[in-house]
Amino acid sequence: MAMDNTLIVYASRHGTVKKSARYLFQLMSGKVDICDLKERNVLPDISTYDTVIIGGSIHWGTIQPVVAEFCRLNLEELKRKRLGLFINCLYSGEKAQEELNHAFPEELNEVAVARDYFGGELENLSFWERFITSQLVLKEELMVALSKEKIEKFAEKINSDGEK
Repeated sequence: MAMDNTLIVYASRHGTVKKSARYLFQLMSGKVDICDLKERNVLPDISTYDTVIIGGSIHWGTIQPVVAEFCRLNLEELKRKRLGLFINCLYSGEKAQEELNHAFPEELNEVAVARDYFGGELENLSFWERFITSQLVLKEELMVALSKEKIEKFAEKINSDGEK
């Protein structure tokens, strides 16, 4: 049974998280609102939502401060919601799972019904960001791609899991 009222909140530095959030938005059942934390001065009242999905990207091992602050300020309310958590990063496997585990507070990781990493892209980078990231991609053999399949599975999990 799908819930009726979902909020997707995210922050995107270079556009990949925004792309992931918008694709997720298209796949969700019921009424869905989407909120870019970096573009909003006033945030939606999360108490009015059944489900909250939070996304961000990992830069140098941490999620954007605005996402971390949103989680901190709303921690108690978020623990009572059907919760989905996602990140975009260039790592995969164990390293990406580690990044996901560290991105959000442990209390939220424990109650989330869906958690995943959706991959990453190298779009809209400055010259130096592109240079440094390209070196890292070569050194670490990273996969530079957004996984629509993972986003679709995440949406399916949220849409089909009717329990908190």
